[in-house]
Amino acid sequence: MKGEFLVRVLDMLGEPSWRYRDPEAWHRLESELGVGLPEDFKEIVDAYAPVQLNGHLYLTHPATER
Repeated sequence: MKGEFLVRVLDMLGEPSWRYRDPEAWHRLESELGVGLPEDFKEIVDAYAPVQLNGHLYLTHPATER
């Protein structure tokens, strides 16, 4: 079940596009960084990235060109 924070963020941002959902891309990035990223962060990025939010926050997806 999704946490309250994640549900609130998804509700605030509206209908997601899920353009680049790719678990293998996350695995490669986390291996490269040597750290696991929070699941709720990955879900938000999977749902909306690449995107710029409110002119301040840029979300890119590891399955896209960097």
